[in-house]
Amino acid sequence: MDELKSASQFDDLPHKWVDVVVDYLRGFRNDTTDFNRPQLRPSVRHTYPAFVCGYSALIMAGALCNAYVLAIVARKRLYAADPVYVYVANLAVTGIVECVSVLPISLMVLLVQNWIFGRFLCFFLPMLQDVPTHVIMLTFLLMAIDRYKHLKHPNKMRLPPLACTFGCWIVAFCIVLPYPVYTAYLDLGVYIKVQFEGVGICAVNMADDMQDYLRSLFVLTYLIPLVSMGYLYSKMSDILRDLMNVPAVFYSQEITPSSSGMPSRLNEVQSPVSDSDDEEIDGYKESKTQKYLISMIISYAVCLCPLMILRLAKLEVSETYENSRHFDLTFMICVWLAFVPTVTTPLLFVAWNSDSSTKDRIRSYFKRTKVTAEQATRTVSTEGLAARNSIYTVQESIPA
Repeated sequence: MDELKSASQFDDLPHKWVDVVVDYLRGFRNDTTDFNRPQLRPSVRHTYPAFVCGYSALIMAGALCNAYVLAIVARKRLYAADPVYVYVANLAVTGIVECVSVLPISLMVLLVQNWIFGRFLCFFLPMLQDVPTHVIMLTFLLMAIDRYKHLKHPNKMRLPPLACTFGCWIVAFCIVLPYPVYTAYLDLGVYIKVQFEGVGICAVNMADDMQDYLRSLFVLTYLIPLVSMGYLYSKMSDILRDLMNVPAVFYSQEITPSSSGMPSRLNEVQSPVSDSDDEEIDGYKESKTQKYLISMIISYAVCLCPLMILRLAKLEVSETYENSRHFDLTFMICVWLAFVPTVTTPLLFVAWNSDSSTKDRIRSYFKRTKVTAEQATRTVSTEGLAARNSIYTVQESIPA
């Protein structure tokens, strides 16, 4: 390993790669001989079992929960009753893609120090990691726009949900197309012949304008959609509040003469919150949908926020061998947290579509569990107190 770090090994390297390669080699132990095999990062040598267990649990739970959501939407044909469920199905498909492909590869890359995945994955992985994130955010945004238009003008045609979901994927792929421009791959086997055949270095942010690109992504694909959805849902809340407070149509019993001289039987009075040609809107159902959709968006935005901020912070602070441990651990935690919505979103969907009797059974089950635990704790405490009193009584009965 020591002779690999000698200056003669780097004579043919491009100038911009010399510091990167030197810092890369410093991260390995001096007794490392086989660079073609995965080498665990020293920063996670003692904590990687916890990360493997946490990521594995998230992968399995997320895949099962999202598959269950798809099964419910398909079996009950919810997509035919309300276009919102088409967007929900798209969220479930995206969650499965994240759990099956993005999370396992990301975990492998975060744990392994040497890049042994080849040139193609070096350029494709950043795109694969960001596409589901953009799809989810665009789906939430289109869902909010569609529901706002429906509540504002119920008689007008809604957005085509299937076309919108396909459009989300197309736009997401277009957003990540510039990534290969900011990604660079160096095949170490070309320059360092000994022990580095098939090993390379995959680096991003080699161009100076990478910072502008990521900042624009943060604003355009995170902040602006969240602000827009906040505005739309506040407007929808006002519409639903008026809809719940004022009846849509009511009839007076007063008989008034009509223009033809014949008395009309009923005098229909329209509510001021709706047009005369609007279709009827179930205020309770829409309010319930609103509550759970807002919960999904908030949970997704909160879980994704640390990773988005960390990505911006890494542009300002250069990662070196000395501070790599803090970068690695923090990044792995933030990535895990960013994928937690693959579980929370399906759970919110289940709560959203569960009837009141099912929720009551769940509440009663947890109440019984809580009462049983309290009784067990009280019993143990009483037995301990009785044991202490018996010991004290025995001690008092022993003559001095």
